[in-house]
Amino acid sequence: MERTSTKRLPIFEAAVAVFSEKGFAKATMEEIARRAGIAKGTLYYNYRSKKELFLSLIEEGIERLEAAVKREIARRRDTSSKLEALIGAQLSFFEEYRDYCKLLLSEVWGLGSRWEKQLERLRSGYIGIIKDLLQRGQAEGIIRQDLEVNTAAMGVFGAVAVAALNAFLFERQYHYESLLQTLKNLLFLGLNEREG
Repeated sequence: MERTSTKRLPIFEAAVAVFSEKGFAKATMEEIARRAGIAKGTLYYNYRSKKELFLSLIEEGIERLEAAVKREIARRRDTSSKLEALIGAQLSFFEEYRDYCKLLLSEVWGLGSRWEKQLERLRSGYIGIIKDLLQRGQAEGIIRQDLEVNTAAMGVFGAVAVAALNAFLFERQYHYESLLQTLKNLLFLGLNEREG
């Protein structure tokens, strides 16, 4: 069903806020419509159910994350710089969309998640970008050969996501640049091929 572009952003923002605060089970379409400033009927016209809205929301967020990361890595020439840009872009995305980060990690990534298809979309899409860069780095000799890239790619995503969630939601004061540099140091010391 075609969604009107003028309504999408308020719906996205309202739905992210409500789902992240209450979780999927306790969120209601009525509250999402109210927060978006639209009639409940308009919301149901665009999304037949809460589940359809939630799935659309997760998909749109993953697409936004991928687009932001691809934009940043396209500006870099070498693989090492691309990996650094990826870490920075993911961290910036989660800073801008804090509630989405919380939602993604708690509802979609949670144990016993009913959102297997969305997890697979994240794994094949965004995690695939990380995996490709790690494989490229291995081929160039800058990433350790003994790393299993699927696990390492998930580790990169997870480290940035959890550090972002902790900093943005639980720390009263955090320094973005310090957080970014710590993540880069942590990940590159573990990923880089050691000389000698």
